[in-house]
Amino acid sequence: MERAHARSFTDLSSTNFFGREPRTMTHKKDVPKGSRKASGLLMNAIIAATLTVLMQLVGCSGSTSSVPLVTPVDYSQAQNWVMLPKSASQAVDVFFLYPTTYTSKQALSSIWTPDWNQTLTQAFADPVIPLQIASKVGVFTKAGTNIYAPYYQQASGIDVLNALLWQNTPQNANAANQAMEVAYTDAANAFDYYLAHYNKDAQGNARPFILAAHSQGSNLMLYLLERKFKDPALRKLLVAAYVIGWSVTSDDMNSYPDSLQLVGICADKVQTGCIVTYNTQQTPGDWSQVSEGWRGKMEVVRKNAYSVNPLTWTATAPGNTEPVAAPASANLGALFYKGMLPGAKDQSIFTLDQTGNYTYEMNNLIGAQSNNGALVINPLALPSPALYSNLLQPYNTLPGWYHGYDYTFFYRNLEQNIVDRVTAYKAK
Repeated sequence: MERAHARSFTDLSSTNFFGREPRTMTHKKDVPKGSRKASGLLMNAIIAATLTVLMQLVGCSGSTSSVPLVTPVDYSQAQNWVMLPKSASQAVDVFFLYPTTYTSKQALSSIWTPDWNQTLTQAFADPVIPLQIASKVGVFTKAGTNIYAPYYQQASGIDVLNALLWQNTPQNANAANQAMEVAYTDAANAFDYYLAHYNKDAQGNARPFILAAHSQGSNLMLYLLERKFKDPALRKLLVAAYVIGWSVTSDDMNSYPDSLQLVGICADKVQTGCIVTYNTQQTPGDWSQVSEGWRGKMEVVRKNAYSVNPLTWTATAPGNTEPVAAPASANLGALFYKGMLPGAKDQSIFTLDQTGNYTYEMNNLIGAQSNNGALVINPLALPSPALYSNLLQPYNTLPGWYHGYDYTFFYRNLEQNIVDRVTAYKAK
């Protein structure tokens, strides 16, 4: 039985987001098993025996609630993966979780309902999921990798943030945590299936792997690291974990000394088996300046967050600031994606040269500096937003937010860093 966890999906063990003691989740199992027998006749086949995700949320009243019956994703079915390699011929794998693309069209409340999560059928029809993957996983191809990206029943992202991080709807905290637990169950099941069935070379040996994600996917990836990486064999196979667009905090580290703390934050550009994390925005991540109505400006920078600058690969501890901002000259290239991922799931479609898939590449676009857990950029140094009018996403969701550009602005630096870490791993 897994031990009780010290935080909810966005809560902190040592921080009182809701004006009371933080909630503790107790899980019967790391990955609820349920039945995985599927008919296989339809893409959205009904699983023969469905899964009950058991999660207790204990508040001040001592009351508990559990996630209703949900349908598990059968990851033995290829259609339930957004990306699978045609032939896993590379020496290193990537397990990737895409960011939030789903917002419920229904008003959500304190009681979990199916609208809190995107269904698998909705995910298949969601054109933004393949776009998000296409515009991010290209950073891994230069290093020579096999890319695995599962569909999962993601939570309604903005509703989770409003309930758990920004405190705009704290009454919805239980339901939001349940929605994230549904999403995590899929992510964990996909990772387990990947390890058991895909992560083998021709000799049957496990290949080293990179964990990578963005936004909600990174929140879930952090949970994978916390819950599963007590296992030294997994830590040994980890090249690096790119937990981008979500915060990793000192509170997280202290709460998981036998997993997360042993993985740690990457301190330089060639360290392996560690975490890269950053969040791009205009303002420092200084929560002491937060007041009512201003919390959203923290975006997804949580209290006591680490930040790894993708231009210097220097890690900055919580509450600290890099002495000097990295100049734009250190930026090897921002890559602005244009178009959608074709229906094929094979990674060979990512022939980035001479395909017209990218609007353009711009070298030396922007500098950056880690400041109080945020990766701070100067928006006045960016070209006119009108130049990017063909992009699907606007420059920012709110003034000062550059969440959608965490990969884009630092694309070539990420690409080179992955090569460097894979090379360092192979040299060990």
